[in-house]
Amino acid sequence: MKISYGIIGWLLLAITANAAVKLPQLVSNGMVLQRNTPLKIWGWANPGEEITLTFKHKTYRTKTGENKQWMIVIAPQLAGGPYTMQINKIELRDLLIGDVWLCSGQSNMEAMMGRANIKATYPQVIAQSNYPQIRQFTVKRAMKFNPTGDVGSDKGWVSVNPETVLDFSAVAYFFARELHTKYKIPIGIINSSVGGTPIQSWVNSESLKGLPAYDTVAQKLKDTTLVAQILKAHQLKTEAWYKSIKEDDLGVIQKWHLATAPPGTDWQQIIDLAKLDQQVKLPKYGSMWFKTTVNIPGHLAAEAAILSLGMMHTEDETYLNGQKIGSINSGYTDRNYVIKAGSLKAGENEITIRLTSPTTGMSFNPKNTYQVKFNNDSIVLNNPWKFKFGIEKDLLPKGNGLSLHSPTAYYYAMIKPLANYRIKGMVWYQGESNIPRPEEYYNLLTSLINLWRKDWQQVSLPFLYVQLPNYSATGIEPVVSHWALLREAQAKAVKIPHTAMVVTHDIGEKEDLHPRNKLDVGKRLSLAAQKIAYGENIVSSGPLYRSISIAGKEIHVTFDHVGGGLIAKGQALKGFTISADGKNFIPAQAKIIGKQVAVSNAGVSKPVAVRYAWADSPDDANLYNQEGLPASSFKSN
Repeated sequence: MKISYGIIGWLLLAITANAAVKLPQLVSNGMVLQRNTPLKIWGWANPGEEITLTFKHKTYRTKTGENKQWMIVIAPQLAGGPYTMQINKIELRDLLIGDVWLCSGQSNMEAMMGRANIKATYPQVIAQSNYPQIRQFTVKRAMKFNPTGDVGSDKGWVSVNPETVLDFSAVAYFFARELHTKYKIPIGIINSSVGGTPIQSWVNSESLKGLPAYDTVAQKLKDTTLVAQILKAHQLKTEAWYKSIKEDDLGVIQKWHLATAPPGTDWQQIIDLAKLDQQVKLPKYGSMWFKTTVNIPGHLAAEAAILSLGMMHTEDETYLNGQKIGSINSGYTDRNYVIKAGSLKAGENEITIRLTSPTTGMSFNPKNTYQVKFNNDSIVLNNPWKFKFGIEKDLLPKGNGLSLHSPTAYYYAMIKPLANYRIKGMVWYQGESNIPRPEEYYNLLTSLINLWRKDWQQVSLPFLYVQLPNYSATGIEPVVSHWALLREAQAKAVKIPHTAMVVTHDIGEKEDLHPRNKLDVGKRLSLAAQKIAYGENIVSSGPLYRSISIAGKEIHVTFDHVGGGLIAKGQALKGFTISADGKNFIPAQAKIIGKQVAVSNAGVSKPVAVRYAWADSPDDANLYNQEGLPASSFKSN
């Protein structure tokens, strides 16, 4: 019995010791480790605990410090795998060695291959995405305002196949695929991005010292007690908001989804749901009900079908003849609800939509089509819609009561804890949320680049970033373009060593902030990486403004990165404007002369300044180099 108790005690001690060893989320099964550099493997355990790590037949040892942290540095490794790693009793399997890229930013980086407009654009790409050596680690969205030890992740490291690719950042996937195909090595993506976030939420408080409006907030949010109070208050407000939506909505009380016709005479009518804002001052929060009818011929009434409604920028509940057939809480997912055989009837059928919006306001995508689709037929919903508010509510703030724009919120939670993990470089796609104040962006971007490089202890770490695409929902180009000003701020940062900027104002969508073309963004980023990170002797950038010279009535513009030469896509070079006073600009004629562009207007005898592609959506800009890469927008003054 003594021996048995002794064995049991020893086993319990061993289990306790093993349980005390904790690894960060990144250090897990399926991880991709950075080649050709010393590798840091770290974690936590009880003070003084011995840590033994075995990798590729070599053993490393250390002891946990009094702060409960330990770290082991592994010698540089060549690309390859799969391998296993043993850390005390923990075995990590299916490890690869290749290149790892941190991909961060806001919604256009976060946008997944499964997003409706992207998925619809690349069905064949998705079907053929079998790349087990391309892997993504998605950092779980979180806010912190003080240093924290680790990030969260729902799935850890995931390799690409036609199912999993739907959860990959589309930009990051296409970027990784290009590099993997060219260099034949494993590529790891650390996707740490959050839609709607400005750049100031991705830096630390020290980076905001020159911007008192942000710094004041950042200093206040270091108070953990204050943050806890804000979170609790928001929790209570959220519970009350949804309780009211459930219990006080007139449509719920009167069961509007069951009515064969809208009760009363105070329902409004609309033909085109995309023009809702023309009849109702938006945004509105709370709930709205929409009703229409569709006539089904007798020969189709018994068939199964799909109710196709497109995207709604909020949460919906959709009913057919009083029966709920679907609900989605996303502004970027097409509604394609299954109608079971027998649910339709010959003649008039009623469709009811209830929209609920706590934060984003209620609207319908202008590109939506509304129809009932059968196997070999379809019926367009072309009858008018009637609509009415169920209940109007106040806005429920996003971000757990802490704004998505809160300074430092995502740096401490989603960037700093990653810094021990060795990487090849960084990719940044962000800027839309800083449009209102473009004059701040250059300093903030410079601070971010320097801060992140300092965190990774690599002053020359490659930093690639995407310049904002073309966008203008109104279609009216402003005299003062904040989009162009922010692009200018982004272009200035190219002067920072080991950085590269990708121009995209030719591949966005004027009416969609989240353009579907992520393939060309990924390809252009790959070219930038090949030049900056891999040392390839290639043309990786479109023309970038260098200087001007004035020759009589003409301004001659000189560019860097002309590659094999300047070209105009189309019959004539467009997108240039000229000024006699540096303030008022008018359209100009432009022609390519060697590696320069000569710009003039017959009505301007003494020009002083020139602009190119200077608009929210510079649709006519068509200056490229021979390699097919677009010139960045600029102003000479």
